[in-house]
Amino acid sequence: MRMLKTGFFLTIVFIFLAVFTNSNELYAQGKGKGNKQEVKAGGPPPWAPAHGYRAKTRYVYFKDYDVYYDHDRSVYISLAGTNWQVSANIPVNLRGIDLNAAVKIDLDTDVDDPQRDYSQHKQKYPKRK
Repeated sequence: MRMLKTGFFLTIVFIFLAVFTNSNELYAQGKGKGNKQEVKAGGPPPWAPAHGYRAKTRYVYFKDYDVYYDHDRSVYISLAGTNWQVSANIPVNLRGIDLNAAVKIDLDTDVDDPQRDYSQHKQKYPKRK
């Protein structure tokens, strides 16, 4: 009888884990309700069109948030105080922001550190007020 209860319990646990977990998806949580942004592993971010987008540009510059996105490395490069940080996670500057509606500038450059030209980008693409 005890063996039957243990088997039943393990079956329930297995079903729970199978239904409520999915190791193929990564989630980035924004601030507030309904700002969860789903990022599928191995693909472009949800705000970037998938068809040929990365072939046209390597970097996207979010001018209003001091953030670059590198399609080749799938990382964000963000200004935090006076330092630049590189992260696979959405930076604090972009959390809670609708990235589909955010102003994005495609940068035509082949450098590995687009932030080195930040002063020119900031001047050429001023923030909205």
